[in-house]
Amino acid sequence: MNDAAASFMGGSSTAAITFIILIVVAGSIVVVTIYHWAVARPRFRPSGITASQTGPEEAERDLEDLRNRVAALEAASAGALQHVGFVRFNAFADVGSELSYALAAIDGRGNGFLISSIYSREEVRSYAKAVRGFTTDKDLSAEEQRALDTAVSQAKRRRG
Repeated sequence: MNDAAASFMGGSSTAAITFIILIVVAGSIVVVTIYHWAVARPRFRPSGITASQTGPEEAERDLEDLRNRVAALEAASAGALQHVGFVRFNAFADVGSELSYALAAIDGRGNGFLISSIYSREEVRSYAKAVRGFTTDKDLSAEEQRALDTAVSQAKRRRG
């Protein structure tokens, strides 16, 4: 035993130390058991009904509850940007590697945005356009239209 432990224990015998450790371990087991029965177990079975006590009425209520939850999740996800169209291209003949791009991101209702970046040797320009109802109020380049068409086809494929 090192000096710090010896000064902490104050010269207690090995039997006393073992007894203290056993008391601490037993107390820990009791605390964990009480926590499991009082807190954790009821939390994972909120209705308090065991599987053998459920009948057709409870099963039908649970099924209806699940249907309502799924409908709420689908309604909420319709407003999330989830359909993406991305097109890389060469904006100028003297610049290779397809460093320009058009990116369209829309939600399930067809609302979102379209970002274009045009790369040239001297500068890079970025443009943003709003998308409402699967269309824009601005004219689109061929690449921007392809990006938007890709995102729209994803949205329509998910719908139907």
